[in-house]
Amino acid sequence: MAACASASPHRQEGRAVSAPRPYSHGATFAGNGTATVSSTAASTGTATSSTSSTTGTSSGAITTPTTPLTVVASRSGSPIHFLPINAAGLRLYLGGQTLSYCPDIVDDLGACPPGNETAFSLCNLAVIVPGGQQLYVTPRGEIGYTQAHSSFMPNGSLPCPFTYYKAPGAPLGLLSTQAFGADGLMACPTDGDAWQVFANLRNATVPQGNVSQCLGFDGLALDYPELFAAWQYT
Repeated sequence: MAACASASPHRQEGRAVSAPRPYSHGATFAGNGTATVSSTAASTGTATSSTSSTTGTSSGAITTPTTPLTVVASRSGSPIHFLPINAAGLRLYLGGQTLSYCPDIVDDLGACPPGNETAFSLCNLAVIVPGGQQLYVTPRGEIGYTQAHSSFMPNGSLPCPFTYYKAPGAPLGLLSTQAFGADGLMACPTDGDAWQVFANLRNATVPQGNVSQCLGFDGLALDYPELFAAWQYT
């Protein structure tokens, strides 16, 4: 049987995060829009670093997810609204396809995870492959992940790029980033249909060379029901 590889258009710890800002898509590329689901997911509170043992705040808000997450973008009236974050080519994209792989021997045992969704935590992809796959952000704003069986990251990269906030009882959390002083996440057009995910930085190096084309967005985070979503992402 051939090795199991998956591709799907459908939709896993981080640094300290301040209380979530109102729904805004970030200051640098802010745009107007409304999304009641976003404001419900991230109401006022004070977050803590996920490097501590706690997963919440004194108010009961969750700042370190207890399960992997799948994430969709929220930016009303834009082409990226409700597109899922997908892992492909060691980078994260809105839209496009999730690219994953599972070895023949694992597939023959019927032990491959679905591999058709991208799930992750604040630091790692939700994969089984030994050594895992770590998330990072480069100084130029690009958010990526390590190749399986490798810990290589570009020079100057920060691991654990994401922050997270989920209000008590809320159905969704809010995924964001403050890496290198970023005000949230943005998606930048590529030569294809997908939009590449970056930290929202004015000096980001983006696929088409024009950062003003990028769109800030809120990352709406849903709990993924399993520990692993893929053997590895490619």
